[in-house]
Amino acid sequence: MAVENRTKRKKNILFVCCGNRERSLIAEKRLSQSLEDHSPKLLNKVKIGSAGIFPKSYIEHAREMGVTLVAPYFGKSPNIYAVKYLAEKGIDVSSYRSRGLTKRMTINADLILPMDRVLRDEILGLYPNESGKVLTLKEFVFDGGCSDINIGDPMALPEIDKKTGAWVWPEGFSANYIEDIEKCLAKGVGKFLKYINT
Repeated sequence: MAVENRTKRKKNILFVCCGNRERSLIAEKRLSQSLEDHSPKLLNKVKIGSAGIFPKSYIEHAREMGVTLVAPYFGKSPNIYAVKYLAEKGIDVSSYRSRGLTKRMTINADLILPMDRVLRDEILGLYPNESGKVLTLKEFVFDGGCSDINIGDPMALPEIDKKTGAWVWPEGFSANYIEDIEKCLAKGVGKFLKYINT
């Protein structure tokens, strides 16, 4: 007689931003760190990851603004803002390389948390069968009771350093979205704990 396997599959939480070099990576690493601080045993019940997707509307908007986004979009190092901020928190992401959102990732994820409405709508357009598990991070944390569901301006574009080709964001841009992520994770830690335990 076969023995019933009572091992429950790990919950799979996936954060999504454009390039998977800043917002989604920070959210992934800081949520993992927060769970380790609050309830380390729960880390055995969850897989937390991140990925990126460039919405068509974002690419078109960039083109209109004179910014050419050159493929491949992924396989890149994290943005320096993310590297520095996470290092301050004791997290080393220097060897991390960004990855693009795939159909398999969306199917395997139990909860997909894009950072803004443009990303959410792009994911829903591409993968309508997964609609029951796609919410912006703020929608998840605040149960839809938040007037601004974006973390960072979904259509913000950086200047381009003509010598290096690097993106140069306005002063304070990264501090604003990092503060938003931290507020969401602090407010939502109990909700994440409950979600993972159910």
